Amino acid sequence: MDIRIYRESVCMGDDTEDHSIPYTITSNTRFSDIFQDLIRRRYFPDISQNDVVWTLFCGQDDLISWKTKEDKLYSRFVTQEPAILSVKRWADPVIKFRYYPSSLERARHIFTMFNGLKFHIWHEGFWTEYESYAVPQEVEDKWRQGL
Repeated sequence: MDIRIYRESVCMGDDTEDHSIPYTITSNTRFSDIFQDLIRRRYFPDISQNDVVWTLFCGQDDLISWKTKEDKLYSRFVTQEPAILSVKRWADPVIKFRYYPSSLERARHIFTMFNGLKFHIWHEGFWTEYESYAVPQEVEDKWRQGL
């Protein structure tokens, strides 16, 4: 099946190009397969600080993040990741990669998405990634004030 993949721009100069590409998936393709293949193919631009995070979204589902500095993927799948086409709501996948210019920005996104409730961060499969950012309590308190 042929799909389109899109990534966000990282700066105004990057806006001059279209970042959508065609991509072929099979009945066994998983999101992590796509992510790893695109990393190998250097689809994502090099960022000088190299402490950025790219997150794969399928529709509204925030599924996998890549911390470039650590070169590590964080998945929301608690057990084995299913093949894309095996999940009904992904049958016609729209895959977008969102750019976070710093790991702290990604951590803030996760924190505010769940209104600072760490049980929900854990329950929804974001805990391992969120914990990896080692956000200080003072920073969380500041974010909590903005909720």
